[in-house]
Order: sequence, then C-alpha cells, then structure tokens
Amino acid sequence: MNKYQAPTRFVGKNSKYHETCASTNSLGFQEALEYQLPDGFAWIAGHQTEGKGQRGNKWVAQPNENLLVSYLLKPKDQQAIHQFYLSKAISIGILEGLQKWAKNTLLEELPIKIKWPNDIYLEEQKIAGILIENNFQAGKWNFSIVGIGININQTEFPDLRATSLKKYVQDPQAIAIEEIYQAISQGIETQYQQFQEKQFAALDLAYHAHLFQHLEEALYQDASGTFRGKIIEVNAQGLLCLERNNEHKWYDLKELCFIFKEI
Repeated sequence: MNKYQAPTRFVGKNSKYHETCASTNSLGFQEALEYQLPDGFAWIAGHQTEGKGQRGNKWVAQPNENLLVSYLLKPKDQQAIHQFYLSKAISIGILEGLQKWAKNTLLEELPIKIKWPNDIYLEEQKIAGILIENNFQAGKWNFSIVGIGININQTEFPDLRATSLKKYVQDPQAIAIEEIYQAISQGIETQYQQFQEKQFAALDLAYHAHLFQHLEEALYQDASGTFRGKIIEVNAQGLLCLERNNEHKWYDLKELCFIFKEI
C-alpha cells in the first residue's frame, strides 16, 4: 500500500512507491521521458541499490530507515540560466518543511542550515542531500528530476559526517517517514511556486538567511591551502563569494572545502 500522498495542490500529491529500486532519480528520469506524468509526481523507495549523490558520488542509506524520494517538476517559461534558483528553492523548501514538522511534533525548531550548494546540515552534520537532473529539449527546459535523501531513523553513519532526525531527537520510537514526506512536499511546493513566478530576490533573501556560516569567520581550504574566510553570498550561477584578507574571491564546486572541527 502506498501511504505517500502529500496534502498539497500538486507536489507529492501523486506518487509511486517501490520497496527496492536502483535509484529513484534514474527511475524518475526514465518514466518522465516515457509517460505523460503530472507536475509534482514523486517516486519513493524503501531502499536504493545504486543511490546517486552529487558530483558522481553515491548516496548510501540503510533500507527502510530514511526518506528517498525524487520529484518530477516541469518549470514553465524558465531558462537554463535559472537552474541554480531551482536548487535554492528546493533547499529552502526542505528546510522549511522540516522546521514545520519539528514545530508541530517537537514543539521546537531544529538547528538546521543550508550548506552550499544545497545540502541540509543539522548541528554541522549532513542530514539531507539533493541531486537535480535536468532535461532540455530544443533549447527549452522540459523537466527536472529532483532527488532528495533525508536521514530519518538511521543512527549509524560509519566514516561519514552525518546525522539523522532520530539521532537528534533521541527518541526510541521510529519517526514516521511519510510525515516528513508530507512536510517537505508542502515546503517545496511553496518555494517552487516562487521560482515559477520568478521571485528570485525573495529566494535569494531566504537562501542567505538560512545559509550555513553566512557572514561568519570560518576555516576553509582551496588550492593554495587552509585559510580563514567569510561567506558573503552565493550568486545566480551557484558560485560562492568568500571574503579573505579584505578581498573577495569566487569559488565553483570542488574548488573549496569546508574545514570542520572534530566531532
């Protein structure tokens, strides 16, 4: 029985659940090309055998303990140059969805932030990741498959700087994964609508308000070595601006590493 149906207008309202699949993103991309599926359709898996992470990495999760979902989104009248604004909208939506769940369930907010470019961190440890794969046809944005992994009930993360909701809450009872699905579907729908309406200034404002280490002195590493710097902004192309020795320098993905304290 598929218990994943979000109380939304369209994001996550219709879904398909698989006990096991290779990757919800791969499955979603294939079916989006083959079938006429509605905007906001979702694929959920209990377990992925070939889960995808960013930049060719794998997303590894224990079976049936976390939320593994991919959404089909169909940006209308959007241009390829706006791809990172979709990423910003999704990360804000996940964060705000998790906060809504926490306030309703735990009666408090979570100490969560968006770590550039779009990971969600809880107390300086990764709790959620996003992988967006786009399809363009004849120069037009046809659709996007938005893959999301959220650590919910898993408590062991060997060799990873990661945590989960259950680990943070420290409750022996399992957290209902479908509740998190409903909450983030609602959050994503709100922010996705802002993206569709080209409210980029509002997305920028919210993204930077939630950005990990924004305007804070911290340790980083680039090709020249380790140094102290301050994140100033993340622009429309997803490049990060750091202030270092009173000078600004822009970084692309893989050009900069965050240096964390030991945990």
